[in-house]
Amino acid sequence: MTGAPPYEPETGEIFGGDIRRQAELVLEQLKACVEAGGSSLENVLQCTVYCTSQEYFAPINEVYVKYFPTNWPARMFLCVQPWAGRFDVEMTCIAAI
Repeated sequence: MTGAPPYEPETGEIFGGDIRRQAELVLEQLKACVEAGGSSLENVLQCTVYCTSQEYFAPINEVYVKYFPTNWPARMFLCVQPWAGRFDVEMTCIAAI
């Protein structure tokens, strides 16, 4: 799956507020993409989290463990320069089908 910014499903607008909400929106998109491809979050093998600050690790992790409560996939958390948009997190994953 390619990364996507945190879009609000109701408006289609990028959400740039609370980091926990951003992470939730990104993970919901990730879940929808994996399911559209015939898999599920239970089959995710690896995630990469791209974030604009290491300070967001703990709040993003709080949301992440709700989507992956057991058997966590391998994960990389990478700090990146801010994007042109006003969001702070993006994720990609690899899932088995």
